[in-house]
Amino acid sequence: MVIDFNRLNGSASTAGNGRTSGPQAPAGEQSKASGTTQQTPAQKTDVDESSVRLSPEAQQLKAASDKMRDMPAVDSERVARLKQAVAEGSYKIDSARVASKLLEFEAQR
Repeated sequence: MVIDFNRLNGSASTAGNGRTSGPQAPAGEQSKASGTTQQTPAQKTDVDESSVRLSPEAQQLKAASDKMRDMPAVDSERVARLKQAVAEGSYKIDSARVASKLLEFEAQR
């Protein structure tokens, strides 16, 4: 999908130079067409120096997320044990447990 920023809100551009026709808002004033504020370099430094403080709950969530990211997606040791059990023929399927889990899953839907 392509968005033509030069033609937002029905404004026409002049001779393909990418500028819209009509009066330009002075720096630091809010543009009525775009809803954004243009900032001078002096104003931008205020924005760059702002900070965000996370709540304790957000910090805990971030720590847990970082730990999960470091963990492997697959338990390789368990996969190896199951492969060996299947190859040896010693892997037994508990059909009652499988049926119970299927019923639980369907009941949640």
